[in-house]
Amino acid sequence: MDDSTKRQIPGTIIPESFNRVERLEKYVHLGCTRPFYKGSVVLSQGSETNNVMYVQSGCLAVSMGTDDGHNKFLFQIGEQSIGMTTFLSENHELQIVAVKDSVICFFTIEEVLKICHEDEQLIVDIIQNLSSKVYYFMTQSRDLNFSRPASRVFRFLYNLCLHDGKQIEDYYIIHSNLTQKAIGEITGTHYVTVSKLLTILEKQKVLRKTKDAIYVYNLEKLKNMINEVLEY
Repeated sequence: MDDSTKRQIPGTIIPESFNRVERLEKYVHLGCTRPFYKGSVVLSQGSETNNVMYVQSGCLAVSMGTDDGHNKFLFQIGEQSIGMTTFLSENHELQIVAVKDSVICFFTIEEVLKICHEDEQLIVDIIQNLSSKVYYFMTQSRDLNFSRPASRVFRFLYNLCLHDGKQIEDYYIIHSNLTQKAIGEITGTHYVTVSKLLTILEKQKVLRKTKDAIYVYNLEKLKNMINEVLEY
């Protein structure tokens, strides 16, 4: 892969919008399109499948079963992105649920190969989508092994502000309905710890989180706190 392609693989902040594969929109007439209401199970654990899913509209959440019977959130599949549920046997633990009303087009492997034979750029788009997912989990694995929970949460909030924050006078606002539980799942941190860290940040007037937004009052201090050694 050359340098120009590498630069197109982003470090995803929130795992919901990896590289899009919008070229598939031109070929949905070759696949099988189905609507799913919010909350519907698109793929259940143990269901054999061999498809490529293309999300025409809506959003899907991908999770994996854990030993204690719960599901661990992995990432979301946003509009014009794909989910590769190919070669899954009856023993797989993946589950995919629609988190919004969604329309999904399912392609068989044979259909994808036929399309790629006619449209080689689609091969690159699919590789970039998969590469962005691999890079995301590589960085997450690194952080889980080498960073304290506090550092992971602060780094996430700092990068989220750089990525989505809008400056208003002397502070930033991030329009987001991320819950403490969601932040914990993304950073691999218990939600109780996330709650304590947010309280620390609010007491130090670094940021304040509400239901629909995050207000960052001191971005530089938030950056410096990433490397501070806290109890958490």
